[in-house]
Amino acid sequence: MDFSLEAVRLGQKAEDAKDVTRAMLWLHADLRSWSDVTCLVPFAPFDVIMDKSTCDAIATSENQVFTSSSERSSICPVVLEIIDKAGPTELSPVELLGLNLVPLTRKGTRWVALSYSSTRFDSLAYLESHWEVVSRSKMSAPSGLQSAAHAPEVYHWLYVLSRK
Repeated sequence: MDFSLEAVRLGQKAEDAKDVTRAMLWLHADLRSWSDVTCLVPFAPFDVIMDKSTCDAIATSENQVFTSSSERSSICPVVLEIIDKAGPTELSPVELLGLNLVPLTRKGTRWVALSYSSTRFDSLAYLESHWEVVSRSKMSAPSGLQSAAHAPEVYHWLYVLSRK
C-alpha cells in the first residue's frame, strides 16, 4: 500500500515479471481516508503493520474536523464513536491514521513505525485509547555529509505500538 500512485505503478510493474503466486499486491490509498482504507478490509485482520514513514509523510497535513453532520459512510466506525460521545472532534493526521487502522486489526497487533520524530505518537489521546507505544528506539542515521566536524547527530526513531 502506498500513497503515491507512481510508487504503486512502479511496484506493480516490477511484480508483473514474477510468478503470480509470489507477486506482491500493490494498492493505492490515503490512509487518512476511511473510504480508501476500506479496500484493505478483505485482507484484515492484520497481525503486523509496517509503517515506513507514512506517519511522517502525513504528519504535516491539515488536521481534520469531524462533526455529527459529516458524511457518516465516509468516516471510520471508531471515529464515529468518538464524534457520537464527544461531539465535533479535530484529529491530527497521525491520530486519524491510527484510528483508521483499528478496525483492520485485533488486540495484540503490532504497528512498527519508522519516524524522524522522537515525539510522533505523543499526546494523542484518542489514539492512546487503542494503541500503546511499547518501545521507542533511537537509531543513528547517516548525516549525508562527507566531512561533518561539528554536524549534529541525526536519528531515526523506531516505534512499536501494540493494539489494546
